[in-house]
Amino acid sequence: MIDIKTIKLVIWDLDDTFWKGTLSEGGVILPEENAKLIRDLTDSGIINSISSKNEFEPTKQHLQELGVWDFFVFPSINWEGKGLQLKDKLDKMALRPVNVLFLDDNLSNLGEAKHFLPDIQVGGPDVIKELIEQVAVLEKKDLHHKRLKQYKVLEDKATASKTYKSNEDFLYDSNIKVEMHYDCLNQLQRIHELLLRSNQLNYTKKRISIEELESLFGNPEYDCGYVTVTDRFGDYGMVGFYALTNGRLEHFLFSCRTMGQKIEQWVYAQLGFPELTVVGEVRTELNTKECPGWINQVESADTHKNQEVSKEDLHCKVLLKGPCDLSHSQVYIKGTELFDTEFTYVSNAEGQIIDAYNHSVHIEGLYTYSKQDKQQIVEDCIFVDSAMLEGGFFTKGYDVIFLSTLIESRYCIYRKKGTDIKVVFGGYDMTNSSNWESYCNGTYYNGGNKFTEDYLKWFSDNYEFLGKTTPEAYLKFLQNCIQWLPKRTNLCLILGATKFYQGNEDEEEEKRKHQILNDEIKVFANKQPRVHYIAIDDCIRDASDFAGGLNHFSTRVYYEIAQAMIRVLREVTGMQVESYSSGMVRIDSVIMKVRKGLKRLMRPEGKLYEKMKSVYNKIYKNRK
Repeated sequence: MIDIKTIKLVIWDLDDTFWKGTLSEGGVILPEENAKLIRDLTDSGIINSISSKNEFEPTKQHLQELGVWDFFVFPSINWEGKGLQLKDKLDKMALRPVNVLFLDDNLSNLGEAKHFLPDIQVGGPDVIKELIEQVAVLEKKDLHHKRLKQYKVLEDKATASKTYKSNEDFLYDSNIKVEMHYDCLNQLQRIHELLLRSNQLNYTKKRISIEELESLFGNPEYDCGYVTVTDRFGDYGMVGFYALTNGRLEHFLFSCRTMGQKIEQWVYAQLGFPELTVVGEVRTELNTKECPGWINQVESADTHKNQEVSKEDLHCKVLLKGPCDLSHSQVYIKGTELFDTEFTYVSNAEGQIIDAYNHSVHIEGLYTYSKQDKQQIVEDCIFVDSAMLEGGFFTKGYDVIFLSTLIESRYCIYRKKGTDIKVVFGGYDMTNSSNWESYCNGTYYNGGNKFTEDYLKWFSDNYEFLGKTTPEAYLKFLQNCIQWLPKRTNLCLILGATKFYQGNEDEEEEKRKHQILNDEIKVFANKQPRVHYIAIDDCIRDASDFAGGLNHFSTRVYYEIAQAMIRVLREVTGMQVESYSSGMVRIDSVIMKVRKGLKRLMRPEGKLYEKMKSVYNKIYKNRK
């Protein structure tokens, strides 16, 4: 006894099953009721396939002559054993055996199918009459054959994927586009059907009535959405649904049609990795770190030539992450409003300066730290705010990330005792009591934090000083980035200055560390096609190019860094990025010198200084 309500796919043997007779031995006759059954199954949203021991081309030609070839997907017409043949077919179609009916007149073939797929439903030609009767009462809800078309898309993809060296290469070339929609009430029937039918990628396994689902859509405590997918092969339609309440997913489910593309992982990342209790078995496990880079990837800039480029066209294509070397340089690049930026900022909570989050230790933590780890850091470290432990470095699928290395040679690294949690702050060891007074009174840079000796004692009891970034540690960080970042993401590192500058003992030590780190990075980058570098030394002419410190430079140097960034963008992405004129740099330089002179001659709050600053800001704003 078959249950048509559980069947998503019918696989047909041909000779003496679908038709009467053996094709290789002469003429065969296709019963009209069987031809009609194929069409009725398709109208009902049930797919048909073939598993036949025959020669492919003559069999295909005969099915075309009968007018039924186009109703089948993933046909297996060869002389291979049917057990493995069926297993391979179901893997490609991402279907469970329990939802498949295999029809064959040969008992040996049916037994072989059961051996390889114990849960598959099987039957001989005598089952066809029963199948016809059950299909006759089904609702013909797919008269446009959308489900058949979707499996035709899967068939085309399976064929195309064979030409790629790896599945990841294939996914990046598939141009997968995922959209999240929120008009759930308008799609009530389709969402309910998906909720009832999905199993392999249904993470919560909650089946509710259509009335309960409609009530859920009207509940303001729930954030609901459905997911649609397209790629270069076709349109998959609605493939997923979620219902989120109080940071927890009550429903999270996807169609098996997109299995293997990690659509579910991408959506989970977009929702911010909320709490999810997985019920039963699922075909794909989720994690709280990954956001697949092949989904919603930006097209090559060649497609945007001679067009207006919008934020939507180039969303999240480029990230600038670092202190003032990048923030000052980006003002000389046209269109940086299209870039994402993660620069030094002032915390809204306490007013402290947050810059160490651009350090390799904290960047690596974006990938490795759990939510509990991050919460612990915020509770322990008054020089940290929660925002600095977030960011899209690994998850937003950038084409190019410009990352400054300047703070690597200066900042101290600490580890919470008994854990793998690391944090970064300041240029002097905070666990050394001889430094406490200088941190408290601001003699040492403290980023605006209100340190006390009691707090620094507590910190030294709970955290240990590890030193500063070593070349070995930074190269390990780069190796992890290559592994963890999407395959298309390129890193471009800004290397610290090492020539012409003469500073105090600490700055000379920092300069020496710059040199050692720079040398190692250059060797590494020359072996890694996805790693590039811009050496600030190449932009410096003499000592006058420094502006009050080893890591601060004249306007011309920032302009030269911007030019180097543009070259990298053009070479790596083909983006037609342009800069502002060098004449504007000269104007900036003159105004900067005037501002410095005014600072020496009068108090910053003086009216003349404020007037000059206002004029400069207007010029600067108009230039942008």
